[in-house]
Amino acid sequence: MKLVYLSPVPWRSISQRPHFFIEQALAQGVTSVLWIEPYPGRLPVWQDLIPSRHAPEPAGLEMLPGLQLAGRRLLPVEPIAPLFRLFNGGSIAGLVQHVAEFLAGEPALLVAGKPSRLALELFDKPWWYERWFDAMDNYPAFYRGLSRRSMASIEQTLAREVDRLLCSSHPLLEKFAGHPNTGLFLNACTSYMKPAEKVAEKELCFGYIGTIHEWFDWGWIIALAEAFPGVPIKLVGPLKVLKPRNLPANVQLLPAVAHQQVPALLATFSAGLIPFVDNDITHYVDPVKYYEYRAAGLPVLSSEFGEMPWHAQSSPLYMAARPTRDGVTAFLTNQLQAEQATWKQRFAGVFEPLLSKTAGAP
Repeated sequence: MKLVYLSPVPWRSISQRPHFFIEQALAQGVTSVLWIEPYPGRLPVWQDLIPSRHAPEPAGLEMLPGLQLAGRRLLPVEPIAPLFRLFNGGSIAGLVQHVAEFLAGEPALLVAGKPSRLALELFDKPWWYERWFDAMDNYPAFYRGLSRRSMASIEQTLAREVDRLLCSSHPLLEKFAGHPNTGLFLNACTSYMKPAEKVAEKELCFGYIGTIHEWFDWGWIIALAEAFPGVPIKLVGPLKVLKPRNLPANVQLLPAVAHQQVPALLATFSAGLIPFVDNDITHYVDPVKYYEYRAAGLPVLSSEFGEMPWHAQSSPLYMAARPTRDGVTAFLTNQLQAEQATWKQRFAGVFEPLLSKTAGAP
């Protein structure tokens, strides 16, 4: 069985859920995948002028056997349907033709990792065994004004038409509860995330690995830095926003690293940080870094948002609107065991029913 995947992120970017979803699809018996690169789903905004916002990220997974990439450069006018058809209609038609040539008359699975007009057009084609939506974010919340209303409408239409809806968090499961075939598939981490060696108390170091975007809670980081003025706080990842001018001296901004280098970096941390504000974006998020920190055996210091309250019910977790020295110090005295949830475990059997059904199809 072939698979066409409409990705929310480029293949050559930091490895995320879409990359591992495709890796597991190929491992479980999907014969070939056409990965369609994302295009802008919103109108331009002033933040696009921030130079670091467009800096290249270290690539994660290498090209996999059976994987093909496709994409087109489109003008960012998707929220305005007439303009989208006028300026991008030819490119969209080219992508649809590319998909048809990839399928070569063979029915396939279509998975949308992000709502788009291209997804709606492909959903209407009679080419699919099934059509899935892997919902991993509250996509309309990333946008404002007309762009937000357009994305909400496209997302609602997509959700109504899919045969199966995968949700990456409990809040997303609640959001799409009205769909008849919705399931919870939380995030996970790679199998090479291993427990880190203990770091002596005198070498205390707090660390964050991931993109620093508009939902990053700088106030939370500043509070932690002021509570532990002699402790380095390393923020490792792409900087997509302007940093505050009043960052304490012990806060270090470091460039992103390749995913394979993350375990070695985690070994230098005493605790992993997840400082996000609680808003319409993060309320629906299950952060992959939580699983990476716990697989490395690190205690997690977090703000309260998204899936974190659910994690706190099953695993020790320091969660506070603002960290305090006494609270963090007391939490770090806990002896925690590493907890590993891998992508292989998370997506185990997800493709098997469809593969079995299609195995005998003509």
